[in-house]
This record gives sequence, C-alpha cells and structure tokens, in this order.
Amino acid sequence: MSAILGLAIVSSLVPVQAEVKINLPDLGKGPGRRVPGGSRGVNCVAKNQYLTAIVPISNIGLTTVANPTLYFYIPENKAPEVELVVQDDNEQEVYKQKYKPNGNAGVVGVSLPDNTLAKGQKYRWNFSIICNTQDRSSDKLVQGTIQRVDNPQLMSKVDKASLPERLKLYADAGIWQDALNTLAQLRYSSPQDSALKADWVSLLTADGVKLDTEVAEAPLVSEKNLLQPINHTSEVTTP
Repeated sequence: MSAILGLAIVSSLVPVQAEVKINLPDLGKGPGRRVPGGSRGVNCVAKNQYLTAIVPISNIGLTTVANPTLYFYIPENKAPEVELVVQDDNEQEVYKQKYKPNGNAGVVGVSLPDNTLAKGQKYRWNFSIICNTQDRSSDKLVQGTIQRVDNPQLMSKVDKASLPERLKLYADAGIWQDALNTLAQLRYSSPQDSALKADWVSLLTADGVKLDTEVAEAPLVSEKNLLQPINHTSEVTTP
C-alpha cells in the first residue's frame, strides 16, 4: 500500500507536459528576418536584448482572418515610438501606425483593423523600434510575411469550437497566427494558469519555430497594457 501511495505522490510531482503541437506546413523561407541586424546611431534598447517577431523560422505566418494579431517580443527600451507597416504584393501600404511603447520587456500583440487582409493574399509587414525619430537608420527592424488562407472546412469547425478546441484545430492545420492568438486569448483570461504558460513556451520553442527560451518565457503583456496608437494616421485599404 505504501509503495502505491509513494508512486502516486511521485507521479503528482512530475510536471504535466504541454499538449500544444503545431503542424507547420513547408512554406519555404520568406524574406526578412525575425531578429534585427546591426543598426547605426542611437541604441535605445537594453544591452543583449533583441526585438523579436513571434513567427516560425520560415518568417511566414498563416491566418484565416482579415484582421489578425501580430506578436512581438519588445525588449526593455527607452524608445519614443514603435511602428507597424503592412504592405501588399504591390508594395502598397494597407496599414501604417505608430505606437507608444511602455519601456518594459514583454510579448505584445498588435491587431490589424477589420478587413485589412484579403483571402489568398500575401502581405509583408515591418515592425520597428524607433530610437531616433529624426534618423530612422538607428531603427531596430524585423520583417516577415503573413498570408490569409481560405479554408471553409476548418472555419466551419472553428465556429462551433471552444477556445481550447480552436487552439488545437489551428495548430493541427498549421495556422500559426491564429493558433498563437488563440493561446494568447486563453492566457489573457487566465494569466496565472501554469499549464497555459507551459503550452505557450512549448509552442514558441517547437520544431520549425525555435525561438530563444528568453523570448518564449517572457511575460505576455496584458490586454489593458497593449500598445496605444500615437495618432490616427493609420492607412487601411479594403480588399
């Protein structure tokens, strides 16, 4: 009896393994980079900390929605502004907005407005930490691609699913942006849930993603503390 009890106690101490597994499709390697290269001029970012786009190694993220949320690890900084620019295949801007960072390190989500992305289209995005508004050569810049896919079969299942079920559906289908955002929504609603935190770390360090542990374990900035637009000069074109 004592042996059985001892086994039960030991088993209860074994950490529960995260269950989220992303099935990323082979999309090749997209242009851009998820960590900045070298830059000249003023450095407003803490030493040995790097702006990082929360995207797979391919630098390409899939979404099913017209207004996805992009996620970035913003290091500790003294920047006056950050900026997100999204362009279509013709290099026409469909969104451009500057935001005020809070200076603290963490992963932050930036949502695009309704009807920004058209089905079946690819878009390039640039996200910059602006250290000097008068000299953009000192920007810390990451770039990547997002593609909106049309998958009616998947969406019919998603429409009937709970958030945890949606997470699995998106992950199984390799829809990176939607899987990431769904898990973020779960974490927003239960910020102290250690299992969700483990799922997050597992997703960000999965094969095909392999983000640094420092980034994967960084705090997720709460919804109430998300980036605030500096002005109303955003540009949106309806697909």
